[in-house]
Amino acid sequence: MITRALPWLLLAALALAGLQTYRLALEQGAHARTQRDHAQQLGTLERTAREAVTAARAEETRRFSALWEILNETQADRDRARADAAGAADAGVSLRRRIAALTAGCRAAAHDSAPASGSPPADSTADLLADVQRRLDEAADGIALHADEAHIAGRACERAYDTLKPPDASAVVP
Repeated sequence: MITRALPWLLLAALALAGLQTYRLALEQGAHARTQRDHAQQLGTLERTAREAVTAARAEETRRFSALWEILNETQADRDRARADAAGAADAGVSLRRRIAALTAGCRAAAHDSAPASGSPPADSTADLLADVQRRLDEAADGIALHADEAHIAGRACERAYDTLKPPDASAVVP
């Protein structure tokens, strides 16, 4: 009985081995396709990553260049404002000299005439005018310096902010 069943068992074993070989070949083919697809996806991801890095570096370079330009222009604005302030300070010095000359003239006139009864001496009024003018000039110079610095810094800040925004508003990702 075993001898009669042996050829059938052998045939069944061969059929089962053939079926397993066929399934193995199918799985190997599917595995090869999966590996090929995975390699293509990796290639696409690597290319996309390189493009993103290149774009980010280009944007970083653009922003740095724009900020450097703003820095240079801001320094030039500050230099111009300081030169203008120096010119204004020179004009103030000239005005104070003129007031000092007028004050000296008032003192000379006051010493030559007899003081009127009940009125203060003329030189204290002239000195008061010179002192008030000096204080006004100092205060105006300080206010102008502060205003110029604040204006220049504010403009630089606005320009830097505008520079850091993407160049195309439609490129902003929500």
